[in-house]
Amino acid sequence: MSFTIGQTVGPYTVIEQLGQGGMATVYKAFHANLSRYVAIKVLHVAFSSDEGFQERFRREAQIVGRLDHPHIVPIFDYAMQENQPYLVMKFIEGQTLKQDLRSERLTLQEVTRIMTAVADALDYAHRNDVLHRDVKPSNIIVDRDGVPYLTDFGLARIASSGESTLSQDMMLGTPQYISPEQAQGRRDLGPSTDIYSLGVVLYELVVGRVPFTADTPYAIIHDHIYKSLPLPSRVNPAVPESVERALLKALAKNPEDRYRTAGEMIQAFKAAVAEGRMSELSRQMVRPEAFAESNYVAAPPYAPPGYTGQPIPQMMSTPVPISTGQLQMTPGGMVVTGSSATRKNKRRGNGAAWALGGCFVFICACVLSTGLIFSAFGDERFKQNGVSEASGETDLLDLSDFAAGV
Repeated sequence: MSFTIGQTVGPYTVIEQLGQGGMATVYKAFHANLSRYVAIKVLHVAFSSDEGFQERFRREAQIVGRLDHPHIVPIFDYAMQENQPYLVMKFIEGQTLKQDLRSERLTLQEVTRIMTAVADALDYAHRNDVLHRDVKPSNIIVDRDGVPYLTDFGLARIASSGESTLSQDMMLGTPQYISPEQAQGRRDLGPSTDIYSLGVVLYELVVGRVPFTADTPYAIIHDHIYKSLPLPSRVNPAVPESVERALLKALAKNPEDRYRTAGEMIQAFKAAVAEGRMSELSRQMVRPEAFAESNYVAAPPYAPPGYTGQPIPQMMSTPVPISTGQLQMTPGGMVVTGSSATRKNKRRGNGAAWALGGCFVFICACVLSTGLIFSAFGDERFKQNGVSEASGETDLLDLSDFAAGV
């Protein structure tokens, strides 16, 4: 069930649809008794009957509901409408940082101001034992007054307890912004995973491109784990050495080699900008060929430990922990591994195989499944859902959640 314009949902009247992403649709609504507008986030019909995804929604409400920060979108309510869960949040009139990137209107001063606020919001969440795990431009909203907000804690996790909005499921973050340790499926994640993702956002804002992009999410994930970071100054000659040094530390493969907090990273970036006398962003100077060259350059003397400028040979022979056969793409481009829906499908498949009986039928089913997997990776729709050519971002949970005019 989708909400319709004019429909009454609890005390709210639906005004218009704001955006639609891989798992949910966001509406603008009006609360007559309080005389204020709100944003309502409701699961797509395809997921509303899945207990795993309903649990994710409930956990998101509980986790974000305990956070109170001027740069985190607050949740007002969590309720059900005809057995369909929805979240009620503050309505923010503005647009996402992803949209600002596309318009190329951001100045260096605006980038510094926005990233300082987002870093403060992340550090606040970390002090309250909450990891975001999906920091990216489309989850940062800037309102009409220029105030930035961090939103969509749909992948959030309580760090000390290991509790996640996905219950027992495991979902990858957005491949272009995912940390190496999160890409490997490690459960001992700490604040460094969000610091890495915020570092990728900063790299994109300053350099003009995300550091890793490819035809499939799997290839991008592989590069985050095994490939040395393309040197910012080689991709964009306008980037000073001091800023490059700060970005290399923020995006170190080893979490221990990164900044301890997001605030520390932004302070280092500000100092680097001053040291390098950087006064503006020059994204038009990006050299696309530098991404191929980056595999064969010598590491600069200020590179963090472990950075060689080369692919990591001792790791290249080790397969990525997440196999391509486990990656599931939703219609909205979300990458899920081990979801409850997948488990249900497996149970149905196994039950059918036993009911049919016979080794011949079983072998045929295996052959057919293998063919479908390989054909999916060759399907153009898979590639189109996987990577957005316009922004270089894979829209896993790209709700552009609460921005007007999406």
